[in-house]
Amino acid sequence: MLSFLLWVDQLLFTAINQGASNVVFDAVMPIVTKLQWWLPVFVLGIGWLVVRGGKTGRQCALLVLAAVAVADPITNRLIKPLVARERPCRQLPQVILRIPCADGPSFPSSHAVNMAAVATVVSAFYRRGRWLWWFAALLVGFSRIYVGVHFPFDVISGWIGGIVFGMLTVKAIQKSAALLQKRRLRWW
Repeated sequence: MLSFLLWVDQLLFTAINQGASNVVFDAVMPIVTKLQWWLPVFVLGIGWLVVRGGKTGRQCALLVLAAVAVADPITNRLIKPLVARERPCRQLPQVILRIPCADGPSFPSSHAVNMAAVATVVSAFYRRGRWLWWFAALLVGFSRIYVGVHFPFDVISGWIGGIVFGMLTVKAIQKSAALLQKRRLRWW
């Protein structure tokens, strides 16, 4: 069963990395996949939430930062070394590599984990704009496969992990707030 799943993963990888090749994706995906492009978006987004979002915006910004602060190190320092899956750019000779091959293990994609965690937290606070954050998470995940540094299952697992981290962050704060509120009521 595992060998079948790995075969499907490689088949999907080849379909995206080679089969989806076109000049637009060749120009756009290496940009979309870079942290340097997303960092200003996140800084502006967090800044907007803090300054213009009121109490809800500040809570959302804090939880976004908390979710990524927990998800990223657990993904990179714990899960990736334990699984130790080789990246496609180091494993497959036919990869079209559109950015330098990243160091370290491949599974799960930390880009996908972080983007899905952000999308999950933002979606818990802002229902109307959530599609934009999920589109960004899907786009970044697709880009990681397209540029040749992750297998599809790395990205899918990253999205699942990011959703879990995001949900756990929101639930932990909700439980803490409920507990604090309950204790306040007893004291009065």
